[in-house]
Amino acid sequence: MPKTTMKSSKSAQRGTMAPKGGAKSGGMEARTKEDLYREAQKAGIEGRSQMSKSQLISALRRGR
Repeated sequence: MPKTTMKSSKSAQRGTMAPKGGAKSGGMEARTKEDLYREAQKAGIEGRSQMSKSQLISALRRGR
């Protein structure tokens, strides 16, 4: 009978843990860039059209 072992490669572990601030915690990182853009628009954040998702998150957090 063959011996079974647990894989420890990255591909075997992929998707097993939620990212920090992810969907389970309701963090901004789980939201889409478009959603963050709309919130930044409502908040009156200037330069939002040129911002990346992470920059939008930072700007929204600073604005609160």
